[in-house]
Amino acid sequence: MKQFKMLTQYIIGLVLLTQFTYSQEQIELKYGDPTPTAFLRSLEGENFFLSKEIRADSPIILAFYATWCVPCRQEIPALEKMMTNPKLSDVRLYYVNVGGLMAADKAGDVVKQREETEKVKRHKAKFNMTHPILMDRYAKTAQKFGAESLPTLVVIGGDGRIRYLHHGYKPGDDVKLMALLHSL
Repeated sequence: MKQFKMLTQYIIGLVLLTQFTYSQEQIELKYGDPTPTAFLRSLEGENFFLSKEIRADSPIILAFYATWCVPCRQEIPALEKMMTNPKLSDVRLYYVNVGGLMAADKAGDVVKQREETEKVKRHKAKFNMTHPILMDRYAKTAQKFGAESLPTLVVIGGDGRIRYLHHGYKPGDDVKLMALLHSL
């Protein structure tokens, strides 16, 4: 009984901590909202200012993911395949690698997940990721975009407004995304 009480207290504490963490900066975005500002560094260490990348003739896809995320491992190949379509030559895809989120480790303990550069590079090679990877080491950009669960896709129109938000992945999501991109 004592162990059950301790486990219950631990779970309640974890839930409260998670709510507190996300209540600090998380913005609930919706279709048509202006895109939040974002400054990140690429996997190669180059500066990336999202505001400088917004152009009228070129929608942007931000694909928030992590190396430990199982559905992300299914979404990445689908995105890579979709982006080979010549009709999407004006669309730019950026993967946003999210570190600092709470998730279970191999032992089942809930810990803050770290996304080390070398681990991300190995993941990039394994999944043949051909588009730029931006590093969100402390999940600050993920919080701004409401990417509290992974994967999360955000499409930004040429006007700098949110045109699509989607959490999770299931086969066929790329078909819906393709239809949306054709309408922009």
